[in-house]
Amino acid sequence: MAARLLNWFRSQDTAVKAALIGLTGTLTAALITATVTLTIALSRPATGTDAGGRTTTPTPSTPAPGPDTSFPDDPTSTTPPATTSPPPTTTPPPSPPEPSPTPPPASPVAESRVRWHGTLELNGDTMTRGWWLDQTPPGSAVNGDVYTEGAGVLYSDAALVAWRDSGAPTHDRCAALLNANRGLHTLDVQVGDRACVGTWDGRVGYVEVTSVPDAERIDVTATVWERQ
Repeated sequence: MAARLLNWFRSQDTAVKAALIGLTGTLTAALITATVTLTIALSRPATGTDAGGRTTTPTPSTPAPGPDTSFPDDPTSTTPPATTSPPPTTTPPPSPPEPSPTPPPASPVAESRVRWHGTLELNGDTMTRGWWLDQTPPGSAVNGDVYTEGAGVLYSDAALVAWRDSGAPTHDRCAALLNANRGLHTLDVQVGDRACVGTWDGRVGYVEVTSVPDAERIDVTATVWERQ
């Protein structure tokens, strides 16, 4: 069919060929225009007329939302709210240590337990040759806790022991010495000699010879302690 049309076209004169070519171009142009118009028409939204004669354009449909593909926030990446630090605690300065109570006074030394201390004259020519040391002050006696009968000798109706140590006698050491040498009642003495004395009522004392003016007289300093 196409070959016949081609042979027919070739057999025509020039004027006919030109007319055919022009007709073909016109048809082609018309066909192209119609195609473009149809394409534009199809691409436009449909319009209509409402009851008031107004042209309406359909509202473009909103595509349905697709599935949410977003991921929830990572809880670990959430910045925690800032916290307010408490004010620093101020430690009060340590309280100064309480003063220690005043210690009680030390136990009294032997002298603080002294019942009586003084000088005595033992004189065989008078009524003061002896003394009772339990009395305060000592009471004179013919005999007594300490006395003399002359010739530089001391006597005691209770107990009498020489003190040989260089230090001063104490109550406890004199008591121990008297307990270890019970029954002694006489002692030959000279100036500077000392002796522990036991009294008739159980007290402890000591005497120190300060002078021996004659054979009948002996002067002493005497100390008597309270009974323990």
